[in-house]
Amino acid sequence: MNGLSSFESGWPIFLTTLTRIIQETGPNIPVRQGLENILGTLVSNLGYRRVHLELFDLPRKNAKISLDRGRDPSIAHLYGPGPLATGQVMATRRTLVIEDVKDHPDFLGRPAEELATLSFLCVPIPAPRPGPAGQPAPETPDDLSDQDGALGTLSVDIPKAPPVFLEAHCDFLTVVAALVSSLSLRLRDELTRPRRRAPSPAAEPEESREHAVKPPVAVSKGMRLVIRQVAQSTTSSTPVLFRGEEGTGKEFLAELLHAQSPRRQRPFLRLGCGSEPPEAVEDALFGVQKGEASESSRSRRGLFELAQGGTVFLDDIEELSPAAQTAVSRVIHEGAVQRKGGQSPVAVDVRIVAATSAPLGELMATGEFLEDLYYGLSVLPIYVPPLRDRAGDILPLAEHFLAEYSQKLGKPLRRISTPAIDLLNQYHWPGNVRELASCMERAAMLCDEGVVRTYHLPPTLQTAESSNTGPSLSFGEAVAKFEQELLVEALKKARGNMFQAARDLRESYRVVNYKVKKYGIDPKRFTMGRRG
Repeated sequence: MNGLSSFESGWPIFLTTLTRIIQETGPNIPVRQGLENILGTLVSNLGYRRVHLELFDLPRKNAKISLDRGRDPSIAHLYGPGPLATGQVMATRRTLVIEDVKDHPDFLGRPAEELATLSFLCVPIPAPRPGPAGQPAPETPDDLSDQDGALGTLSVDIPKAPPVFLEAHCDFLTVVAALVSSLSLRLRDELTRPRRRAPSPAAEPEESREHAVKPPVAVSKGMRLVIRQVAQSTTSSTPVLFRGEEGTGKEFLAELLHAQSPRRQRPFLRLGCGSEPPEAVEDALFGVQKGEASESSRSRRGLFELAQGGTVFLDDIEELSPAAQTAVSRVIHEGAVQRKGGQSPVAVDVRIVAATSAPLGELMATGEFLEDLYYGLSVLPIYVPPLRDRAGDILPLAEHFLAEYSQKLGKPLRRISTPAIDLLNQYHWPGNVRELASCMERAAMLCDEGVVRTYHLPPTLQTAESSNTGPSLSFGEAVAKFEQELLVEALKKARGNMFQAARDLRESYRVVNYKVKKYGIDPKRFTMGRRG
């Protein structure tokens, strides 16, 4: 089977599904939970009626692990795969496709109306491969180390479809089965290791829990470059400047940078430089020393002192006052701050990460932004492209947000309809990722049918075709109607004075007079105090 041609029509949803599966089976997620996440993702993303996973001889010989997930959780466990189908796959180690299940003995007892609409796919889960040459093979039972055997089966009940469609899904399930195989050794270790008492919450540093950052969604070439630049910036303490439009995710990337850096166990503190008056921002950043000079009865540490050893994120840094810019530059170059009213500097060890949507180079040229601070921040500049320039990220991000809000709202939202996807891809997203997140939150709140459709999206995304509001006038008629409205408004404002209306419209009296006669408008109607 040609994998490329089989995947050609469905590769976007397969790629999105595989990306989500990889994210939900990471090294920090228990394997048992990861396997359940795989089944749930297959049901929600690909529309399978049921998914069933069987693993044999785990964690020991003659043991069996069976997991299932269905669109109706209350009955999913009643309709597992039959022994004939799975036995055939285990014996032959080949994929099994049953296009019509109603006459197969494994499916006897199910409702006839369901059998008439189902096909069945089953793929073998290969035994895990040994490690690379030159490395010792992992310690495994004999059954797992048999490279020619099958470890189990992955099977799905899928709505009836043409054979080429079913073959494409078989190819994809084979990839998923290989992923499950790679998890089998970890699963065996989890099931056989001695039980340990769970650590108390105090054992985990508070900062590490607070700043756990979800994996970024980056499909487009531009966003993958950004993620690569963030990864390259994690090992040093050099300031980083994120540039880009509002709503592109600069704060998320700053949190990601901190979470991947050696400072991740220390605080990550943020401040919007334009959110408070300049004096309040300076007090928040650098602190206050009690005394007559500061007119304060108590001392307060600023963000740079509170974030000792960690990261300070300064959003909209172009909003800083000149005095604050000078003080931040001193932190970069000297590693010290001076509190308001203080006599001596305080040493600090922090990494500064800044973000801006303004052209700092132009502001520096006009003297509005400090040159020393500009060059201090621009050692590692990272440009975050707007969402309209990375169209490949729109659908994966939309599905990510939909899954997030679906979980929060407790709604089983499975997918986005094709017409709705077209609207998402056609829109120019002036608010970038922030606007997309808001859009999907609205859709999740309004949707009660499991599928997000065009009418669940905001009016700003609607087209004339999707909202059935196409123009009923010709181009010439629409122009004429617009001209009439402009003339009437100008005459109203000028109280019927044609000369004043012409001046307001920045047009000659001759043209205005001609248009007024053409459209049959009576200027006297707008004269104040006219008697009827």
